[in-house]
Amino acid sequence: MLLNSQAPRLTSCELSILQAIADGAQSKEIAVHVGRSKPTIEAMVRMLYMKFNARTRAHLIARAIGCGVIDVARYAQEQQAS
Repeated sequence: MLLNSQAPRLTSCELSILQAIADGAQSKEIAVHVGRSKPTIEAMVRMLYMKFNARTRAHLIARAIGCGVIDVARYAQEQQAS
């Protein structure tokens, strides 16, 4: 298991992609949002899998939350605001 001190280094684009995945976006939506092609996004997601030693998008997000890369408090605040 990765700990905060073991969080992989991420580029700003990788962080944007990771956050978009956490928000439920698919590769095509992410591609439009960050201005890259869908195959490029899919390759970057595979790289994120390797960096976090994850097998699926859900596993990737769980690992990112565990490392403190994704703040779950944001989602709790959004739920309260709804």
